[in-house]
Amino acid sequence: MRENKDSSDLGEIARSPLGNPVRLAIALYLLPRRGAYFASIAKALGLSHGNLRHHLNVMLQHGLIEERYVIDKRPRKLIMLSMKGARELNKVLSAFNTLISSNQSAESEEPRKQDQ
Repeated sequence: MRENKDSSDLGEIARSPLGNPVRLAIALYLLPRRGAYFASIAKALGLSHGNLRHHLNVMLQHGLIEERYVIDKRPRKLIMLSMKGARELNKVLSAFNTLISSNQSAESEEPRKQDQ
């Protein structure tokens, strides 16, 4: 029974655009912020501009982020996690949490089986 639940949680993570570790890291970086500039995200996560642009494009296509140009001293792109992105992140993190919890409970049951 546990294997079916584990595989459904893994499937949910794998089907999500945030199942990719780079996109997950971007979403986690954006979560506590009102937004971050493109260059700041690239620097914080150690990504090349091309790699970051690719992953942001995927996230944009799925509606997980919003981009706005801000003109300060120069035009800059501000990236924000959308409400849809926050919900998707919550869904993926919940699936990870369920997997971790089920594995921890399975590990705590194993010594009891061996003792018998």
